Amino acid sequence: MDESSFDFRGLTEQELTDLMEKFSDTLAELRERHEVAVSPWWTEAECADGRELFHVLYEAGTPRAGRDARVRMARMMDRCPAWDTALPGLPDQVELGGSRQEFAWSIGYAWWHTVRQHHVACLVFPAVKRRDWQPVSAVDQANSAPAGVKVFFLTEPAALTSFWRSLFARESVAEPDFFDRAREAFPRLVLAESLSFRKFDGKYSEMRDWVVHVLSVVHDHFAEAVAKHGGQPAHVQAELGRHGVVLSPESPRTRSKPKIMKQRDVLHEGETYHCEWHAKKEPHRNRVHFSLPEQRLDGRVLIGIFVDHLDTE
Repeated sequence: MDESSFDFRGLTEQELTDLMEKFSDTLAELRERHEVAVSPWWTEAECADGRELFHVLYEAGTPRAGRDARVRMARMMDRCPAWDTALPGLPDQVELGGSRQEFAWSIGYAWWHTVRQHHVACLVFPAVKRRDWQPVSAVDQANSAPAGVKVFFLTEPAALTSFWRSLFARESVAEPDFFDRAREAFPRLVLAESLSFRKFDGKYSEMRDWVVHVLSVVHDHFAEAVAKHGGQPAHVQAELGRHGVVLSPESPRTRSKPKIMKQRDVLHEGETYHCEWHAKKEPHRNRVHFSLPEQRLDGRVLIGIFVDHLDTE
């Protein structure tokens, strides 16, 4: 929780009320699946000149906001656990984009984890335009860290997919952890239990970033492209090609061979799914096969096969 983002200066009562409601909606949704921790001093953050957040939320002080929005936000914040203040080397102050931040204890907490290759995202109050990866450094000179340390900031749960996807490279996610991370990064995809990087022609380190890119494009654009173009393969191919992925269904010649097409059938949780659409890393090797959006999977797409190449003849 980025306490330094609780900046209510210049907001009307209605604007502040609406932003509090939006913030509480986001916090409630995040807490359904994730732990959101706060600084134990969060109520002391200065949200206006000479005004602490405690004064606004609990005492109905100025800047004013609607009672229901204030009470709800206070209750939501009170339910969040406090993070550990005893971490060795935790900075007292940080700079964000070269500007020193006051009351930014949780940004310092995120910085501390980031320099140890465990990234922590910061939830921002939506009045502040702070998004995505931002450069952060510790003001305390005793805290030296490599240049280029960045922390992720978000104002809505949907932004978490971008955060999780970035971590494959930023934390150099190892093969045993890939699929657990992928389920967070691609919630509208279903990953078959049989998927394995060892079925590609190439090492995991060579294939991982390409697979992440393929899954990103399929997750974000495939179902929409299929619906938009009525499933017409050429139009779907062109639509996704603009996002840097070469993909197609099988050719009519291959589709005319039932025995070969059966290789595209994938058993997942006791049911069979047809995965003939595939992304191609190279013309003659390395494929990711997937299904059309499936009603049985609530409209999601099954990623069914990682493979060097399936038979076509």
